[in-house]
Amino acid sequence: MSKKSMIFLSLLLSCCLLSASATAYEIVGFRGSSWGELKYDIPNEGENNLLWSGWVKQGIDWVQISDNITLNTYAKLHYKWDKEELDWNNMIGPAVGISLDAYSPKGVVATMGIEYVWENHFLDSGYTDDKLVVYVNWFGWWDLKK
Repeated sequence: MSKKSMIFLSLLLSCCLLSASATAYEIVGFRGSSWGELKYDIPNEGENNLLWSGWVKQGIDWVQISDNITLNTYAKLHYKWDKEELDWNNMIGPAVGISLDAYSPKGVVATMGIEYVWENHFLDSGYTDDKLVVYVNWFGWWDLKK
């Protein structure tokens, strides 16, 4: 394991331990999620390419900061595959991270966190990439009829 990996995993464990109070408490939840996409572009230029990508994530909510905000640590599996066998589109990689997740029943979900990813490209190159990702993402929905 690289020095960067060890530093990140130490930081992740430290945050989990610091979030715990001196007294025992209950874990808030074991939230999991997934995202995926299968697409085929029409009209098609060049080769016929089918692309499949996404991730599966399982986490632990350690602390509920307010009614709709939790501190979460997680493990994730990223994947990407294409029919043309382009190296950058064919990878699988585990990740670990820590995030603050906010939920609203009115239609907004927001997450900010830090994640360490091990990307393994499984075709001819055998290229691997370890990277630290700092992110903010959101998802929203609405209903114009209501």
